Amino acid sequence: MSTSVARPARRPPMVFSIVWLIYMAYPVQTLLQRPTGEMIAGLALSAVFIFMYVYSFRNIRGRFELTLAQMAIITYFVFRYDINFFYMCFYPAPIIGMMPSIRKTAVSYAFLAALLVFTLTYYWSGLQESDVIQVLVAVFLVLVMPVAFRLGRRAVELREKLDLANEEIARLSKNEERQRISRDLHDTLGHTLSLITLKSELAEKLIAKNPERAAQEVRDIQATSRAALRQVRELVSGMNTATVEDEITHAKQILAAANIKLEVRGRFGEPAVQPIVDNILGMCLRESVTNVVKHSRASACVVERGEEGSTLMLAVSDNGRGMNAKQIEALTGGSGLKGMRERLKLVEGEVRFESGADEGTRVVFAVPRVSRSASS
Repeated sequence: MSTSVARPARRPPMVFSIVWLIYMAYPVQTLLQRPTGEMIAGLALSAVFIFMYVYSFRNIRGRFELTLAQMAIITYFVFRYDINFFYMCFYPAPIIGMMPSIRKTAVSYAFLAALLVFTLTYYWSGLQESDVIQVLVAVFLVLVMPVAFRLGRRAVELREKLDLANEEIARLSKNEERQRISRDLHDTLGHTLSLITLKSELAEKLIAKNPERAAQEVRDIQATSRAALRQVRELVSGMNTATVEDEITHAKQILAAANIKLEVRGRFGEPAVQPIVDNILGMCLRESVTNVVKHSRASACVVERGEEGSTLMLAVSDNGRGMNAKQIEALTGGSGLKGMRERLKLVEGEVRFESGADEGTRVVFAVPRVSRSASS
């Protein structure tokens, strides 16, 4: 069982929230010039403001309410003292862009915009021409800052999600590769090991009756085992290139060893079958012939190739004991035929079974032919 480790939530560096507090020196300086009682109240309110700013910058919980409280304090300072206190809006502005939801962001942004509009409206007539540009630039930056922070955090979140998605894709790819190796081992070595088993059983029976034939069977076993080793090497290196023609040749060997007569009918037309389709049909043919040897108790097997319209058809039939519906369902749930279906999906192919008790079995593979357009 795979376990996923939750990543810690990203938080802005503490120094980022602390360093900007140096600009609180200007409102503090203004408050120090007020009468003692008013100064103490103003400094106490500034300390509360600083605490709420740092806390809300670092923590999601209560961020919305604390941001609104900060803007309430700014509103009090602006309309109680002078317009310069509106520069304190630079503190809650980035926090608005860090809200956990769009709704809270929109509400906070609306409060911020209303505060700036009311401030400009209240003090506009008293502003000197040299101060207008400075104030308007500050207002513009304050309004842009939440949007910039929101977009920046969204980009970070998307990157994190992309990283997680890539990790998940890598994990699924590894699992799929394991399944592919399992299918290839079953399809490739299952056929070869079945042939070795049949030939060794035959050699055992012939030792006393026909030593020369037994020796030939042993030599065939040695050649087959070498071929199996070569197949494993090809599998490991990803170079397994089974084709229908190759598998028909292999089918003749394994069916002859099982005393099953093979008949091959038809062939694919032109243009030539694409390599990937040829490979997949070859592997399907291998699995089908292996099943004929293992399960059918047949004396004859027919491999048919042909085309129906724009569809390539490959069929494997036998005259064995056949299967009922329940047996077909059990057989199609096995790893071999499951591997067939998964391989055929890659080329939009399908497989169907036609069988009945004592009527033999017919397996048909159908793959649409992909033809190149004249313009390509």
